Amino acid sequence: MAYHHVESVVDQHLTQDMANYQLSRNLISVGYYVNVQTRSSIAHSHPYYEFILVRRGVCEYHSSGTRFLLHPDEMLLISPGTVHTMVCPKDSSSYERLILQVNADFMAQVLDACALGGRTPPPLYILRAEDVCRWGLRELLERVNASASVPDVPLRETLYRCQIGELMLTIENVVRTSRAAAPSVAGTLIPDVTRYILEHFRDVELNVGKVAQQFYVSREHLSRTFKSYTGESISHYITDLRMQEFRYGLVAGKSVLDACMESGFSDYSSFVKSFRKLCGITPAEYREQLKSAMNRAPLTEPAE
Repeated sequence: MAYHHVESVVDQHLTQDMANYQLSRNLISVGYYVNVQTRSSIAHSHPYYEFILVRRGVCEYHSSGTRFLLHPDEMLLISPGTVHTMVCPKDSSSYERLILQVNADFMAQVLDACALGGRTPPPLYILRAEDVCRWGLRELLERVNASASVPDVPLRETLYRCQIGELMLTIENVVRTSRAAAPSVAGTLIPDVTRYILEHFRDVELNVGKVAQQFYVSREHLSRTFKSYTGESISHYITDLRMQEFRYGLVAGKSVLDACMESGFSDYSSFVKSFRKLCGITPAEYREQLKSAMNRAPLTEPAE
């Protein structure tokens, strides 16, 4: 299936400022996103609802201390304000997904109209491929995209209300029959720790000991519990966030040195060695590759 009729974006270098932008089409936006070289996103949140429908590849998402995989034809619902990170497996050639974004106020109106106003969607929800295909949700997202071309504004908004209403009623039905899954973490320690790290990872003094002190637990208990839920150490998680912040600092036009220091790294020479070991190139070489990637033409597909 070619998505020539849906706007395509390849290797988007997202920043939190970009993630905070309101929708370009006011109420609704649909796009086809492809990751080829950009293997991860910075930890971020949006002020709107986001529906991610995987079309190719498998991708790992992180949120509130939980890691989970999203497979082809599965759909992920992300509510406004939910901090999440996307990481593509190294052995994946590309990760492609159809994304629907819905204005939060407009969604509230739709939920009220569908008698779902008292049911607040969870921060994250995954719909199985079986249900996505059974209910034609991919085609529904494409119809939402087609409605953007309707010139009559009241008619276009009415179409949006009907289509988003159909989507949310379908999800409500799937949830009631227990065919959806909400990623979760037992207890509150790990979500709270993750949130704290996301807010403070730019602090050069942040380390495992400081996090443990903040939550009145031992380093050993915190490290063991964090790794059991997330599959990685706290030190690696902090370094990964700083590396992402560094990369997106370069996207914003900062120098290598400024991007390094503002990301939470305290020793520039040590950072350069670590970056080269991790990426196989120097930060300056990466910056040049990044410029080339950002100037690459958007993906185009032949018409059917």
